Amino acid sequence: MDSGSLAITVALLAAAITVASLLFGPKYDPKEPPVIHPKIPFIGHLVGLLRYGLRYFEILSTKYPIPIFTLQILGRRIYVVNSPDLISAVQKDAKNLSFGPFVSWMSPRILDVGDEAMAAINENTDGTKGLYGLVPEVSRGMHNALAPSDSLDWMTKTMLTKMGEYLDPLGANPEGTEIDLFKWIRTAFTVASTEAVC
Repeated sequence: MDSGSLAITVALLAAAITVASLLFGPKYDPKEPPVIHPKIPFIGHLVGLLRYGLRYFEILSTKYPIPIFTLQILGRRIYVVNSPDLISAVQKDAKNLSFGPFVSWMSPRILDVGDEAMAAINENTDGTKGLYGLVPEVSRGMHNALAPSDSLDWMTKTMLTKMGEYLDPLGANPEGTEIDLFKWIRTAFTVASTEAVC
């Protein structure tokens, strides 16, 4: 195949993909956040995520400085929220914006769980059958524990006190102390936060 035929074939293929995405692609409700279309239909955002990881969202947020937008990746919609006010509203609207499907999708990828454990994780993830199941119960427990209260004040005080035990030795030496920062943070935060919730 000569270069002219190859160029025509590639152009026709690109045109066919574009027409197919317009005809058969997802339809959007005008009430949804604006859609950021990828340069490559169907897989463009997936390529960006594979190439840049989670930094891809930051790249798009810089390029499109709007409070919220929609990405379409392999038939799924992802809403990216950039505004602190909207983030707060999203967190408060757990009935309409659910974290459960994300937990179901990510759990087998980050945890080594069997079928029985996945069934427990997937049980009533959206909370529509009441407040039972792993996701609704953990979510309710986190919201209750982290709501402004004497309990939260106690947890914060306990964590800060424990962090002080890790920070004090660092300031004791006037010449400074050399540490492996990652290991220090991992240990200090793990112990302090665990101590605070026990």
